[in-house]
Amino acid sequence: MKNVVITDYLFNDLSIEKEIFQESKIKLTSEKSPNKEALKVLTQNADYIITQFATLDNEIINNLIKAKIIVRYGVGYDNVDIKSARLKNIPVCNVPHYCIDEVADHTIAFILNSTRALYKNHQKVLQGEWGLAVPMEEMKSLNDLKIGVIGFGRIGQAVVERLIPFKPKILINDPFISNPVKTDGLSFVEINELFKNSDIITLHCPSTEKTKNIINDHSLSLMKKGVIIINIGRGDLIDMGSFINALKNKTINSAALDVFDNEPLTETHPIRSFDNVLFSSHVASVSVKADKKLRQSAAELVIKCHNSEKLINIVN
Repeated sequence: MKNVVITDYLFNDLSIEKEIFQESKIKLTSEKSPNKEALKVLTQNADYIITQFATLDNEIINNLIKAKIIVRYGVGYDNVDIKSARLKNIPVCNVPHYCIDEVADHTIAFILNSTRALYKNHQKVLQGEWGLAVPMEEMKSLNDLKIGVIGFGRIGQAVVERLIPFKPKILINDPFISNPVKTDGLSFVEINELFKNSDIITLHCPSTEKTKNIINDHSLSLMKKGVIIINIGRGDLIDMGSFINALKNKTINSAALDVFDNEPLTETHPIRSFDNVLFSSHVASVSVKADKKLRQSAAELVIKCHNSEKLINIVN
């Protein structure tokens, strides 16, 4: 009997996966949160592997004896050494389509909070006070602003679709778009032009050699003073040291972050000390519908491999 290993998971249970694998007579083994040695033992003889956040590095990959596929629960795959997997002829697949609406909605929520000071005004009322909680200059209308969108894949496009009715000017940068269509209020620009002209910058690109730490001392030096930064993409798109300095010197007026370079965010992390940064804990993708779609899609990729069918969403 073939076996699938789920290395780690944050779901309440694995009932969705169990039902799918039982139909194909695949044995399921899983752990909630194994340490590295346990992970090594757990995965060594797996035929198929599904992973959420566990680090499948070179050592883990090279220890695999018969793995035929690694599936990542999610869009990103930073926790898997895809080069080592490729050298062992193990395809790594992701699930890129399961949470587009949720992440786009979360982005718009972050943008509206950043321009309408929703949380700060809420806090002021809770404290028994009345009136504006921020200077009037911080209460902005989106149709007066230029919003820079870095990354125009599925989620970037969904964010832009939601922004258009608010009538801002939208600047888009994506190196993979060669012949973009230009429409009213929507422009495809070089990255430095986006940095220089955007009032709000929202990140929706993958983490690659080109995009890692794309928010750094140099890019921040090009930005308008008082820029707003939104990151629901990848934590390592931001150089955190540069980011904190920019918050201190007011280059960044406010920010909203769902992802971080190291997760979970430690209690003593210096970014926690800023009251002009709104946080969420890597939850932008969450909904009941998205959760079900993610888990079914991951399991179905394993079934495709088990049945020697053509795989989709191979990232390596």
